[in-house]
Amino acid sequence: MKSTMNKTSNALRISVLGTALIALGACKSETFQEPQKLGGRWVSSSTLNLGHDTYMNYCMQCHGVNGDGLGPAAQGTYPAPRNFKQGAFKFASVGAGELPTDEDLKHTIRNGLRGTPMLPWDISDERLDAVVQYIKTFSDVWKEGEPGTPLEITADPYGPSRAEEAIAQGKKVYHGIAQCYTCHPAYATLEEINAASLETTGNGVTSIREGAHLSTLLDSSYGHKFMPPDYTKDMIKTGSSPEQIYKTIGPGINGTAMPAWKGLLTSTGSFEESEKNQWALAYYVSYLQSLKFNAEARKTFFEHLQAR
Repeated sequence: MKSTMNKTSNALRISVLGTALIALGACKSETFQEPQKLGGRWVSSSTLNLGHDTYMNYCMQCHGVNGDGLGPAAQGTYPAPRNFKQGAFKFASVGAGELPTDEDLKHTIRNGLRGTPMLPWDISDERLDAVVQYIKTFSDVWKEGEPGTPLEITADPYGPSRAEEAIAQGKKVYHGIAQCYTCHPAYATLEEINAASLETTGNGVTSIREGAHLSTLLDSSYGHKFMPPDYTKDMIKTGSSPEQIYKTIGPGINGTAMPAWKGLLTSTGSFEESEKNQWALAYYVSYLQSLKFNAEARKTFFEHLQAR
């Protein structure tokens, strides 16, 4: 009897060990056997397999096994996880409609998107590159196209010492030439908006949309509507520093109503003027975002606006 029990125990140990070895072997993927050309770059099978393993560990829960944004943790999240099968990405340094660079994708993964379930991921550079390449396998656009060219970034003409000047000019750009209040809230009176429009475009404004103190619900290319942020209470996903906001304003937000403003914030066609206004607008929006984190300052801001 004892001999039989020992044999059974040994068989069980061997079975458990075998299962463990199989599971251990499964930790390393062999999904890809050949290299693939993705975004104009040949990517080795070993890199893609590492990317697959990394994706399954960190990304699948929201973005789904098939990259369709339908992972087990996706239900009820806002905004919805990106559907990689579409081959479209909101945030990039390139022109509207162009594919993002690897650095754009890495930046989003490394830094996350504030105010959303997309967290910043502290993974090794090797895994970061690998998962970026693996994400490209979900859409044929990466087999057919290449990343766009990043837009030029000019030096900040203001700096901290001239921040108040930049904010004042940015308020005029926001309510004047850019007319950001057509989607985002207005943070000025109709009289101020008219004056800003006259100064920046030469044309006055006699009326604005109803409910201009609120954002407008808009369509997108991602299968759902979205609400442009009220900068005084909603998070700016890509960051709230003037530099980061400047980088977002230039190329716009792909697939949404937020257009690319690079070179367009001028009534004279001057690229230099547009760049200065783009920086000023970034300072103003950064100032509005600071009110989110200071309840007393936000209260005072709106009390003064209502009084006017």
